Amino acid sequence: MPLLLGLTLALTAWNLVLNLAGVPAWAYVPANLAASVGLLVVARLAGLGWPEVGLGPEGVGPGLRWGLAIVAVIGAGLGLALVLPPAQPFLEDARVAGIGVSELLYRTLVRIPLGTVLLEELAFRGVLLAAALRVMGTGAAVAWSSAVFGLWHVGPMIGLLEANDLMGNPAVVVGGVVGGVVLTGVAGAGFCWLRLRTRGVVGPVVVHTGLNSLATVAAYIAQR
Repeated sequence: MPLLLGLTLALTAWNLVLNLAGVPAWAYVPANLAASVGLLVVARLAGLGWPEVGLGPEGVGPGLRWGLAIVAVIGAGLGLALVLPPAQPFLEDARVAGIGVSELLYRTLVRIPLGTVLLEELAFRGVLLAAALRVMGTGAAVAWSSAVFGLWHVGPMIGLLEANDLMGNPAVVVGGVVGGVVLTGVAGAGFCWLRLRTRGVVGPVVVHTGLNSLATVAAYIAQR
């Protein structure tokens, strides 16, 4: 339990650094890569093995197969949304307004997979879930990891609302933040299921990257 609580507090502190103290755009990817390495070092020093944190070789094949299949479904769904006028407003995101192709490629191929997804999957479906499984049952461990993952997104949800000029209505702010936390918590539970099903974090990494990157591309197209 001390390891689980310590990891939870450390992730909370890092989240505050990212969202309150602020990290320059150029430093976001290297800072989170460094945090990922630090997290794995702590895990190994605490006695967690590579298979425990989802980095064993047995999870690579199943993770790729499941991950790519799910990403194909996500891509089909976003493609359908782009051609259905009623769905297009839900794809719009002011954060991609005005960016060029080079910035789009950087976000989808570098910032999202290396700066966001890698840390989040190693943290929540890797190390934190492994630490939780040592002291509680599978359901409780998934619930713990997913709840912390949901709360991790409070800052990003506020940033999303600010970028889209939605901070003026308190009801919208509260609803958006609470809804975002719940949705990401549910998504976190789904990623945990995939991690346990495939015995590794490769599957969640593939799906998480595909979801975020394809959604960014869809938002970019919807703006035009």
